[in-house]
Amino acid sequence: MESTNLLQVYKIIEKIRSENGRHGSREQEWIEERLIDDNLQKAVAKLSIVALHILSALETKSKTGVELATELQVTRGGITRAAKKLLQFELITAKKAPNDKKKIYYALTSNGKVVAKLHDEMHQEIITEIEEKFSDKYSENELKTIIRFLHDLREFEDNFS
Repeated sequence: MESTNLLQVYKIIEKIRSENGRHGSREQEWIEERLIDDNLQKAVAKLSIVALHILSALETKSKTGVELATELQVTRGGITRAAKKLLQFELITAKKAPNDKKKIYYALTSNGKVVAKLHDEMHQEIITEIEEKFSDKYSENELKTIIRFLHDLREFEDNFS
C-alpha cells in the first residue's frame, strides 16, 4: 500500500479541521506532554495549528511571511497573527531584509527548534499509526477514491455560502 496516498488523506482531513476552527488540542497535548520546560508547555497550549506548522516550515531556513503563506496554503494575515504569537513566546525571530524594509524574514530560536522537532515527531507518529490502522483495510483504488471524495468535500465547504 502506498503511504503517500495515506499521507494525502491525513493532510486533507487536517486542512478541513484547521479551516473549520478546530485547534488540534490533541496535537498540542501530545507536544506538551513531551516538553520538559514549563514555559514552553504553556506557550504550545496557546499556539494555533498554523503557528506549529510555521515552526516546522522554518526548520530548514528563514522565510518571509509570503513564502510561509504560499508553502502552508494560508492567508498572509493568518501567518502574521501566528507569527505575532510565536514572537511573543520567543519561538521565532523577525528581521527586516537589508535591501527591502517591507520584507520580514522569520527564523527559529533554540526554543522554536525544540517545539518544531516535537511537532515533526508528532506528525511522524500520526502517519505511522495511520499506516498501521488503515493500510490493510483499504486498497490503493479505495484510497484514491477517498482522496477524491475528501478533495470534493473540501471544495464544497470552500464554496458553500
